[in-house]
Amino acid sequence: MNLVTVKPKFQVTIPAKLRKGINLQEGDIMEATLVDDGILFKVKQVVDRNIVADRIASTFAEVHVPPEEMARSEDEVMEDTIAEITALRRERLNNET
Repeated sequence: MNLVTVKPKFQVTIPAKLRKGINLQEGDIMEATLVDDGILFKVKQVVDRNIVADRIASTFAEVHVPPEEMARSEDEVMEDTIAEITALRRERLNNET
């Protein structure tokens, strides 16, 4: 059992063994949630939306779409995408059993 002391300003030190177990680093962002018997802390990944948007735009710029695909409607593309995702999920579930 790891015990911690609540210090002024309600600060606590997370024991080294626990920090290392989840690779917690100084400056990491954590989400705090009230649970039945205490507080649950979860490490969260935060991304800069502008950087991600730039990466996505760059990736799309490199993709060559054949002319016959350009004529497809958004609904057709969405239906095919959903069908492919469904097939991949079924395949993954079959491989897990």
